[in-house]
Amino acid sequence: MMETPEQIICRLFNDPAPIVFITGRHGRGKTDFGLLIAEILLKNGIIKKFGSNIKVLDTKGYDYTHITNLVRLKRWLKKPKRIHKAFILDEAGIHADRRNPLGRLTREFRYLGFLVRKYRCKLILISQRSKDVESTFLDTDIWLGTFKKISKTEAILISNIFEEPYYISDIPKTSIQFDTYDIAPFTLEPEKLSEEMDTFEMKILCDWLECGSYNKVAKKYGMFAQEVKRIVIEQVKALLYRNFEK
Repeated sequence: MMETPEQIICRLFNDPAPIVFITGRHGRGKTDFGLLIAEILLKNGIIKKFGSNIKVLDTKGYDYTHITNLVRLKRWLKKPKRIHKAFILDEAGIHADRRNPLGRLTREFRYLGFLVRKYRCKLILISQRSKDVESTFLDTDIWLGTFKKISKTEAILISNIFEEPYYISDIPKTSIQFDTYDIAPFTLEPEKLSEEMDTFEMKILCDWLECGSYNKVAKKYGMFAQEVKRIVIEQVKALLYRNFEK
């Protein structure tokens, strides 16, 4: 009996290798499919949260973080470290461009590619062509599979865990609503201070200021009280230094 798209995705993402590609021509539903994968992984408990540079309009109650710069991505990956997660980078051929191997953003992403497994994260890269993306991500030690979308409802999956290319049909649309006209930006650093302040660490600080208890905040986020205390101290210091520099 042929497996459903959901069963195939769950079987694939239970493998520890962290890097997945979604490729295909324009209009084949690559971004929609990336969000569908995240939705399936969340629904089946394979991940607990996901982030992306895709502008999501309705998260359907899932734990989603809009991340459009590398600084915030690194923070999101690390906190909390023990929670399984996925990050979707749309327009990866632009942001991790193989044709610009010495660019700082590409170099940073190359380094990050070998670390995402340590953060219990899957990295889903969306690009029309995989050959446009930094070649490190095709390393067989970290590459998990490539979905080539051949239509909005069909894809071919190539992966080391399958003996031959796997044809997938009847792919549904994701229920997660997103802005199809957004350019999915991604930069090295936050462009605005307000974006830098809207981080997981700042949420920890704000929650602690509201309740005054490291233990309560730790319980809310599945962390240790000592971790919360360290983050609170770091954020207070950062705010003090920022105000001092002004």
